[in-house]
Amino acid sequence: MERDLKLSAKTIPGDAVKRDITIDRFRGLIIILMVIGNGMADVPAFPAIFKHAEDIGFTVADTVAPMFFFAIAMTYRASFLRRYDKDKAGAYSHFIIRYFAILGIGALFSAGGAVVELQTPWGVLQSIGVAGLLTLPFIRLSAGTRAAVALTILIAYQLALDRFWLADVLGSSHGGFYGSISWGAMLILATAMVDWLGEGRRRQVCGMIALTAVAAAALWLMPISKSRVTISYVLVTTLISCIAYIAVRLVSGRIQPKAGLIAYWGENPLLLFVVHLILTGLARLPFTLLGIYERPLIPSALATLAVLVVMTLFVLWIRRTRFRLSF
Repeated sequence: MERDLKLSAKTIPGDAVKRDITIDRFRGLIIILMVIGNGMADVPAFPAIFKHAEDIGFTVADTVAPMFFFAIAMTYRASFLRRYDKDKAGAYSHFIIRYFAILGIGALFSAGGAVVELQTPWGVLQSIGVAGLLTLPFIRLSAGTRAAVALTILIAYQLALDRFWLADVLGSSHGGFYGSISWGAMLILATAMVDWLGEGRRRQVCGMIALTAVAAAALWLMPISKSRVTISYVLVTTLISCIAYIAVRLVSGRIQPKAGLIAYWGENPLLLFVVHLILTGLARLPFTLLGIYERPLIPSALATLAVLVVMTLFVLWIRRTRFRLSF
């Protein structure tokens, strides 16, 4: 089991020589879940458990974005350190440019969302951009120090949320700019958990027990809410992400030792995330043009299936041509 859960710089995707198929599968599954969830999110007949909770509360859908952040954390530190060993200043400038670019792309999509009645002035990409920038100053610290930094930020955010920011956070998708501070703490914490999951069994168990205890305490003290990006939400979903990754890794090699279609989906996650936003918007456009604002279940499901098919063909084309676009 210890070997199964091992993460190493040599097997993490990015500029490494060898890819970790399990990480690609984990990311691929997340992207597929995002396509389905976002494609059906505003369909009244779609089960509520698969839609985001409006405020206080927790659903299956509320776990997907944190798992995407966890997937980013899997490669963040290893990729940074490889660049840092070659060019210290260049490593920082690369990641600053990268996450500002993601933030900017997110802003463009938010502006374009108005065309298909998606009023999202602040989207997931903006949250990723801010979170990536917030994580950068701490990425070279030890896992324990990063976990402590993350908890400190979460506590400060929760205090500010309750006293000053609640209206602004609830008035913005994904918590807006203020909520991105909490998403940033999630990414910092996830990088620490990734390190612990890559060490010996004792560290793995101790890290999971500690996170479980802190998450349980936060859940007892503070209601869980994705809309508010509360401390309990961050800790609980980070724990779920760890468990989900461990499950994928334990099952992955036994079911299919070689890379397959799901792994192909995970090889270019940010690119596919952007493509899925474009295709999902196009799939909604006919409903908007026809003035249908409560989309029926069957046509919406068919539109979402079409998006999945087109993206699968795109994934296979990427694989065949070895096309790669890095952010």
